[in-house]
Amino acid sequence: MKEIIFAGFGGQGVLTSGLLIAYMSANKDLAAVWMPAYGPTMRGGKANCVIKIGEDPQDSVGSPVMENADAIVVMNEPSLDYLSFCKEDVVIFANATAIPKDYKFPEKSKVFFIDFLGLAREVDNEKGQNVVAAGAVIKYFNLFDEQYAIDTLCQFFTEKGKGKLNDLNVAALKKGFAAIQ
Repeated sequence: MKEIIFAGFGGQGVLTSGLLIAYMSANKDLAAVWMPAYGPTMRGGKANCVIKIGEDPQDSVGSPVMENADAIVVMNEPSLDYLSFCKEDVVIFANATAIPKDYKFPEKSKVFFIDFLGLAREVDNEKGQNVVAAGAVIKYFNLFDEQYAIDTLCQFFTEKGKGKLNDLNVAALKKGFAAIQ
């Protein structure tokens, strides 16, 4: 099982990122839970979600509570508080423009500084920084192959009435995949 936390400010799309990966997992018949949390001022307040996904169809997922996350996406400095819910060898996807490079991360952690917003802007999709982050997580953990991720992303946004943005979101997802070498 994988446990992943997405954390940032409301409006950065962290809840959508987690829901997208949980949706992709469920469409593969993998057990998946998504637990969102946000402050009373959604846009601009603290927001996070935890997703837990089975790595094969026989895995079951118990509680959605944050416990020992394998990975965390931190979109802003206050999100670093959630490191206390992570394993000591956590994989950290840090927003390069918001997280100090000299931050003292846990000694055994692996950190990727990624300019989520800059990559999203490269494809004229500033609001797609969360999709860039999701792409990086998917690629690093090899959760899904790229074509499946693209097809399911399009299905997800089409079902939400946002299919007109599919080309922009696909471009953002590909930037996230490319950010992980």
